[in-house]
Amino acid sequence: MTAPAGLGHATLYREHTQLARWRTDWLPAALVATVTGYAALARPAGSRLADLGVYLGAVDGLRHGRSLYDFASAAGAPFTYPPFAGLLFWPLGFVPLPALGTIWTAGTLATLWWLVRRVAPPAAAPMVALAVALSAPVSSNLRFGQVSVFLAALVAADLLVLHGSRAQGVLIGLAAAVKLTPLIFIPMLWLAGQRRSAVTAAGTFAAATALGVAVLPADSWRYWTTEIRDVSRLGHITAVGNQSLNGALLRLGLTAPARSVIVFLVGGAVAAVAVWRAARLARGGDRLAALIVTGAASVVLSPVSWTHHQTWLVLAVLLPVRRDIRAVWITTVLVIMVLPVTALGPPLWSNARLLLAVVVAACGSVIDRRSDLLG
Repeated sequence: MTAPAGLGHATLYREHTQLARWRTDWLPAALVATVTGYAALARPAGSRLADLGVYLGAVDGLRHGRSLYDFASAAGAPFTYPPFAGLLFWPLGFVPLPALGTIWTAGTLATLWWLVRRVAPPAAAPMVALAVALSAPVSSNLRFGQVSVFLAALVAADLLVLHGSRAQGVLIGLAAAVKLTPLIFIPMLWLAGQRRSAVTAAGTFAAATALGVAVLPADSWRYWTTEIRDVSRLGHITAVGNQSLNGALLRLGLTAPARSVIVFLVGGAVAAVAVWRAARLARGGDRLAALIVTGAASVVLSPVSWTHHQTWLVLAVLLPVRRDIRAVWITTVLVIMVLPVTALGPPLWSNARLLLAVVVAACGSVIDRRSDLLG
């Protein structure tokens, strides 16, 4: 049966109006993302996509018989990831650098778009996308050509898309094999009662690591016995860009072993509380909040949490905060994660993102009771 002409025109008009509204709603985020991506690609050659340059330089050295860990960029930045990451980065060297930079930047933006569409309510997604596009972690990821956004998306896809499937845990294991911080999601899965997924994640991590050992035995021995303990290789870790608890203590002038003990006790306690709370959230069905809370704990506990590691803190605007403080919470998160507040000076402002991570990870009083964080 053919619809009446008037009804057909009305439907077409409504669809056209909805499409126009969709384009208008997403336009600010798209413009900001485009400008930020272009600015990253337009930087001088010596500072353009510096971390991507490290990945390429390390695997180029590997092809010529050198160790991944012998490489250092012109700015002195070394390769700091496990050998399995070197295997993943190997094919990048066959793509011409200008094309690779464009593809990497476009891929980062596309991944962020997918992540926002996956985690944000449809009505709020354009505004969340704008906040994400304006945030310091995203700007840092794009400027340096970092892999962090891709790893965050792998973890999010594992918890939110693969939930309940036999494949859940695989993406977390792969992300952890590239950069160790996603390992914190494995005990969260276990405590949430998703023990098969936790075992799958651990097994995937072990298998990927074993592949690195099999293909690159000398580099694997060097990484797991020496390089993993050399935190100084990770850069100027006293800088305010490092918002881990270890970084804050370094800025306060604390030295080892006292600093290590505090990180172990305080950082470990924050992480334990966060993983326990996140597991309760996941058991209650709020896997997004579990994702954000656990991610925030990784920022606190990691020896180094650079700005590009802190995407989880931007997503904290999506936590189910009590109605009476919701506007204040969202404003606070955006101010801390969008504006360069860490440059305002010690002790509070220079550690503002660490403090936010601690609140997200461990302070259930800011979360709505329906999230079951308060128990």
